[in-house]
Amino acid sequence: MIRDLKSLYVAIVDNEVVVFETNLKLFIEELGKIESEIRNYDYYYRQFKKSSKQSLVNSNSKKYYLQKIL
Repeated sequence: MIRDLKSLYVAIVDNEVVVFETNLKLFIEELGKIESEIRNYDYYYRQFKKSSKQSLVNSNSKKYYLQKIL
């Protein structure tokens, strides 16, 4: 494992990883490219401080599972 790796964020839809990133800001930017109904970086920063697992449901009932692995 890479010793300098501090965190890993993933977004899962239908049992498939659609976005992964080691930086939360970049993770939110990449997720924003495929899903327009996300909130801003500050919101997810506060949420990931509370819990390592989040969910996002868009207006089409597509459910994203967001998780901080490390």
